[in-house]
Amino acid sequence: MSYGQMMIDTLQNNQLEEAMNYFEQALKQDTDEELYNLADSLYHLGFLNEVKKINLHLLERYPEDDELRISLAEIAIEANELDTAMDWLLEVTEDSAVYPQTLLVLADLYQVQGLYEVSEQKLLKAKEILSDEPVIDFALAELHFSMGKYAQAIHGYEELMSQGLSDFSGINLAARCGSSYSALGDLEQAILYLEQSLEEKENVDTLFQLGFSYLQDKQYRRSIEALNKLKELDPNYTTLYPYLAKGLEEENELDKALEIIKEGLRVDEYNYELFYYGADIAIKLEDESLAEAYYIKAVQLVPENSTVQLAYTNLLLKQERFDETVEWIQKMLVQNEVDPQFYWNLALANEGLEEYSAASTAYQKAYPSLRQNKDFLKSYIYFLREEGERTIIKDVINDYLLLEPTDAEILEILEEINSNY
Repeated sequence: MSYGQMMIDTLQNNQLEEAMNYFEQALKQDTDEELYNLADSLYHLGFLNEVKKINLHLLERYPEDDELRISLAEIAIEANELDTAMDWLLEVTEDSAVYPQTLLVLADLYQVQGLYEVSEQKLLKAKEILSDEPVIDFALAELHFSMGKYAQAIHGYEELMSQGLSDFSGINLAARCGSSYSALGDLEQAILYLEQSLEEKENVDTLFQLGFSYLQDKQYRRSIEALNKLKELDPNYTTLYPYLAKGLEEENELDKALEIIKEGLRVDEYNYELFYYGADIAIKLEDESLAEAYYIKAVQLVPENSTVQLAYTNLLLKQERFDETVEWIQKMLVQNEVDPQFYWNLALANEGLEEYSAASTAYQKAYPSLRQNKDFLKSYIYFLREEGERTIIKDVINDYLLLEPTDAEILEILEEINSNY
């Protein structure tokens, strides 16, 4: 028995120190063929440093073996030694038999660096050399998927599927097609592929994607069924809970939706989205006390999230807690950029407090960004009318009538202004 085999045997028995002693003996006494086999075994076991030592040892004896250089490059990529990996790959010339494999690893290296277009060029060059190699087709499809080039990704996956393949490197091709079609908004095709994928192999990520696609396609009952099944398979899959709650809400099962939110929070008490969405459902159930508790918890988890902050100020306004609304918004306004809706809420709160000058200032700050929001414009028109600010009201009315040209009430206000001035 070779020292390399004895090393593998002792590793399987968790005798690490003894295994390393056998490794040193293997480097000195095993045949080259035995060392190649040992390197392959150790690579799959994750002992990359030892594989590197074997490769460097063998490269001294076989300097023409470019596969060793590719292996060394792959190990360097795993260790995030990207410059070293590049050096190894650049030693492989275009006339090498393994040059296409080198291009694949180069593509991987460039992708790790975020240079997706360069990665794509390397894969396309490899495809020119080996036009019918499924590994290259799959690598291109995966790259296009990660780049958001979903139509090209679909072409690659479907080409592989036409060859009778259903999985490649542990990736289900139908699931990838489903996700790609979903990203393109073609929910019908997405659902067909996702359903096919689940028939081939049950997978929680695919089941979530199917439930989400059903939800987008307004097949709420099917969405609920899929996500409930996912919850049974993996209750810790926390992403499912807000979407399951949404499906139940759309089916007008608000009590069940809130229970799902609470169930999700028992699994993940730090999921601000569950608190945020739970507050929305609580408001619809007229449980404003619970809604406020949820909003406050969400704000504590993501204090810089303006969407959550804005929703909470909407609740404060609804409850006519104007002082608190102003105080809360003033904290947000110290940020460099805020949602203009904050200024509108600030204006409404100051109106409620009869602080009309402050309300006017807030309206003016919101106006440039909300000129396409008819609800804001109508609110501003009423304020300007009450305050007798005739200089700007016509401009605001004109903006509003571009959006709602037949609003009799606003047309009457305009006629009133024209007749008096």
